[in-house]
Amino acid sequence: MNPTSRAPAPKKSMNFSTLPKGSVGRTAGLAAATMMFAACTMAPDYERPSIDTPQSYASAQQADGMNLAADTRWWESFRDPELTLLMQTALQKNLDIEQALARVEQARGAARAAGADLLPQVNGSGSAARSGTRGGSARESADIGLSASYALDIWGRYRDEASAAELSLEATQYDKEAAALIVQSQVATTYFTILTLKDRIAIAEDSLGAARETLDIVEARYKAGSISGLDLAQQRNTVATIEATLPSLRAELAANENALAILLAAVPGRFTVAGETLDKVALPAIDAGQPSALVERRPDIKSAEASLMAANADIGAARAAFFPSIDLSASLTRSFATASAAETASSIGASLLAPIFSGGTLEGNLQSAKGRQAELAAAYQQTVLTSFSEVENALTTVETTAQREKSLNIAAEEAGKAYELSQARYRAGASDLLSVLDAQRSWLSARDSAATARLDRYSTAVDLFVALGGGWKSS
Repeated sequence: MNPTSRAPAPKKSMNFSTLPKGSVGRTAGLAAATMMFAACTMAPDYERPSIDTPQSYASAQQADGMNLAADTRWWESFRDPELTLLMQTALQKNLDIEQALARVEQARGAARAAGADLLPQVNGSGSAARSGTRGGSARESADIGLSASYALDIWGRYRDEASAAELSLEATQYDKEAAALIVQSQVATTYFTILTLKDRIAIAEDSLGAARETLDIVEARYKAGSISGLDLAQQRNTVATIEATLPSLRAELAANENALAILLAAVPGRFTVAGETLDKVALPAIDAGQPSALVERRPDIKSAEASLMAANADIGAARAAFFPSIDLSASLTRSFATASAAETASSIGASLLAPIFSGGTLEGNLQSAKGRQAELAAAYQQTVLTSFSEVENALTTVETTAQREKSLNIAAEEAGKAYELSQARYRAGASDLLSVLDAQRSWLSARDSAATARLDRYSTAVDLFVALGGGWKSS
């Protein structure tokens, strides 16, 4: 259909609302004939975009029978009752999830409205009037009517539109699951960060206590005149430096507890975590499974595919718009008047509406629908490839953080031994204070780094659970 220089012609319609005797049967026959096309659709056959899926993850370790497969309640793998309670509260009250649920309801309403064209439309009407002349009697009349119409979906346009809306609803539901998964990740990571900050505060306080004990020895020696004021000033500097780390750690702890409160839709400043250390939280070993399972497990991939399928159905609706449409209608009206008996009028008819010239609107809509489908096909492929990358990165980080934590734990243990030895030698007068100060700084730094490395391991485990879709499975 190419546009010409002539002005657009209106769509032709044939109205059969006034039918001669016997036309009711012919109209019913027309309806029966058109119903043969009920299964017709002009949407292209859907094919999932082809993606080269690896047989296994390059970074995955061989399963030893002890690994846990990702589960829908993956946070229970950490075996921490408080974390489980926090998750339950977040899933019930989190405002991001609440917004996602509201978007699902919006999509559900749109899908319901889109499916309305597949059903008959029935309307009622009524009117009343009173008339009369001066000095004469009044005349009253009333009309009650009922009308029905039904659009025959010969080319599948309305079915494709309804299908696209249903698939868009499905995509929105998957988006809600993805939003919930992000919230779960944030809750777990923030909770582990809070426990780690408490560990780091305890480490700093322990180091501060040891430094103050050393300061007592230095002060006693200074008073005895066995050391100079330089040693005393250096140890006081060490104590003050350690003290200075505590306010910032406590401020960071408060900020994270406030962040967790927001995730739970609680009032910040009035929420605290009962747990005191990350050491009591189990660290699960996670089985990544097969890459092919990821396509069916991650909600963002399922959402991308549902959107792609909806775009596929939109192409069918755009194609069907090029073809004629047939509407059936029927009406029944009963009139009442004080001066005459009630009268009943009825009609049944059909109308044909065929596009002749649209100025490129139909062609443009079809081109737009095809372009949208191509865009979403590429987006789907990118989403799948990105998911593979996220799992590979998480698996690699799981291994590297484990190695780093192991090395830092050894470093912290050896630094503790060095500090004890240096302090003993100083008390015995076999070494100067400088060796004690160096050992103190190394001990505090090594323990703090080990605690941070432990947090990295737990955070990486959360990242892996999320990259695997949190064990989420479609119902």
